[in-house]
Amino acid sequence: MTIDAQGRRLLRHITPIQRAAFLSAFLTGYLTHLYAFTNLIPNSDGLSRVYDTQQMTISGRWFLHYASSLNDFTQMPAVIGLLSILFLSLAAALTVDLLVFRSRTLAMIAGAVMAAFPCLGYTFLYMFTASAYCLAIFLAVLSVWLAKRSQVGWLLGVIAMALAMGTYQAYAAVAISLSLLVVLRQTLDRRATFSGTLHLGLRLVTFLVAGAVLYYVVLLIFLRVKNLELLSYLGMDQASSGYPFSRLPSLLLDTYKQAIAFFFLPGSANGFASLFLVVVDLAALLLGGFCLVACLIRRQLFRQLWRPIGAVAMLLLLPLGINFMQMLSPYSQPTPLMKYAFVAVYLAVLMFIGMADGILHLPLRKCLAPTAALWAAALLLFCVNTNNLLYTASDQAHRATESYVTRLLGRVESCSGYQEGMEVAIVGALPTDQIYSQIPSYVQVDHYSVPLNSVLPLNKHIYYYLNHWLNVPMEEPSEETMLAISASPEFQAMPLYPSDGSVTILDGRVVVKLQEEYTPKSDYEIAYENRR
Repeated sequence: MTIDAQGRRLLRHITPIQRAAFLSAFLTGYLTHLYAFTNLIPNSDGLSRVYDTQQMTISGRWFLHYASSLNDFTQMPAVIGLLSILFLSLAAALTVDLLVFRSRTLAMIAGAVMAAFPCLGYTFLYMFTASAYCLAIFLAVLSVWLAKRSQVGWLLGVIAMALAMGTYQAYAAVAISLSLLVVLRQTLDRRATFSGTLHLGLRLVTFLVAGAVLYYVVLLIFLRVKNLELLSYLGMDQASSGYPFSRLPSLLLDTYKQAIAFFFLPGSANGFASLFLVVVDLAALLLGGFCLVACLIRRQLFRQLWRPIGAVAMLLLLPLGINFMQMLSPYSQPTPLMKYAFVAVYLAVLMFIGMADGILHLPLRKCLAPTAALWAAALLLFCVNTNNLLYTASDQAHRATESYVTRLLGRVESCSGYQEGMEVAIVGALPTDQIYSQIPSYVQVDHYSVPLNSVLPLNKHIYYYLNHWLNVPMEEPSEETMLAISASPEFQAMPLYPSDGSVTILDGRVVVKLQEEYTPKSDYEIAYENRR
């Protein structure tokens, strides 16, 4: 068989629905995030990772190093963007197949929403891991797609699930939420039986548990072989001391409250909801609820009691599934970066619309398409705007930081007695009250990964920035030196930068006083610098 013939044979296995979702995700995703792919926008974490091998076993991400090798461990936005959108498009194609979409139009909308969901904007601010994280999203979707199939597929799905979690644990929620939607879809299928649906649910539950167990076993092996301990990041180190089961009721309540706030509470922590999004989400609630009830009534599914009960049960579990990171990491709150699985709520609405299309009475059927199109357009408009608001705010903070540090360097080099190669001790972080944005819309995306003022929140970040971004070879003094300088009477008598006397030479080195005292590095920072 020729190469062309093999290619045509392969394409025949890809349905028009899958192609529609793939192409829509690719085009929408690339255009939505084009700003991030054509600019290099650092946040505080990215300052030290222009080139980084991503050895993050100490954070539980034992597969991140291997996933990041696709872009040669280097922040290259154009390459990373291309790989990321490719993985997201593949995930979209598998998702519409999993949820049995019959409409190309709805499949295209689903692909567009998956590629433009604002949590991806936060992901692309961590450009150094973006392609690896998008690969993890694809692996999470692939794991459910495989687990739904044959016994061999189930085993491969377990492996894919472990690899997704080994890249970033938060994407376990993607597999969980999709599994819930798959079972929900089955309960609304007239051809499905109770025993078949129960078997599918148990199959997916055991797959999820097996994947998590495999992830943890491999993690323990990596930690033992490398002689490492988990970092105190997001409470990872406390995982070894056991799960806080006594806090389970409050954790469950917080998980549901956070999920509701994400969609319906403007200004909520770790979210980006605005009044506009609240209106869009209320419309989604009404539209999805109407279509679900229409399916139950028009197809007379309510006659079999297990179907409405099963559907309601899956819907009640969905907030827990999409925000499962709160349960997985009970010692901290999930950030927007960890909430990509929340896109499953919009996928559920699209799934309900697709199932109701064609079974409604003619007047309602005529209203459904334009109503759904208007809702989808409003949602995508919000997604596109929010992502680019993230990028614009972060880029402006970078420019403000660059201006500030450049002026600071000018003061250092013009200091009386300065000679090239002298040690420079910059004590303190950049004061954000001197670098601030007055753009009111930026408040919507205010989050630690979206710097509104400076990309240098800590003392150590200044040296990362000088060396990796401004190409100024200025070595960071030791911790002992910084503490000694901070405690000296001469330093304490100095005024704060930019006042006269805030840059001076003490004991043969240039000292810059940004804060009254030096903040020692935390155990986490020290462990991170020595990671392997």
